[in-house]
Amino acid sequence: MEHFLELKTTKIFKDANEFECQAMMFCFKTRFKTFDKNEIIVSQGDELEYVILILKGAAIAQNIDSLGEISILSQLKCGDTYGVESAFAGEKFYKDNLIATEKSLVLFLNTHRLLNPCPNKCKRHDFVLKNLMQTVAESSMKLLDKLYHMSKKSTREKLMSYFISMSKKSNSTYFEIPFNKTELANYLSVDRSAMSTELSKMKAEGLIDFDKKQYHIIKKEL
Repeated sequence: MEHFLELKTTKIFKDANEFECQAMMFCFKTRFKTFDKNEIIVSQGDELEYVILILKGAAIAQNIDSLGEISILSQLKCGDTYGVESAFAGEKFYKDNLIATEKSLVLFLNTHRLLNPCPNKCKRHDFVLKNLMQTVAESSMKLLDKLYHMSKKSTREKLMSYFISMSKKSNSTYFEIPFNKTELANYLSVDRSAMSTELSKMKAEGLIDFDKKQYHIIKKEL
């Protein structure tokens, strides 16, 4: 079937064979679509018709408030989902803009089919729901990480909290972050200009070094 290899790399479909995947594509009225970099996958305020699974590429969930302020809520990579929590909470509309940050292949799963089990209570439905719940738990942990960084008082503390977290995840003082500087400022909810100034100070003080998205924590005790 089309895109079977991509489906097998995700946690939702990792244990399913090709026949089972094809059956689930029919059961959940799925559709595949490719998006170019910076193309909007779904828009804030659109009807929540689908749960979204990133099969290739990456995306960011971006929220714009009533004052026009932009916040990046999360960064999605291959295998991540969007809209699951909102769907199960009974929300009718997407809360954020989901934007591809590189060329991406996306799977759309019909929300109504997910929330309303098949009349014959097929095992495939339980299979998907169980794996979706795992992705929800992982998304919640990512949100807690973001809230932890944002709880720091100063811009420097927020930056160091985030950098230390990324360093631990990569098990190295050298690591790459998924954001450019504008996106990083939006993610941490800090002023971009003030953040850039702080980054320059930290580099001059020998705390960190960086080049575009590549970072290095020089003083390990931090």
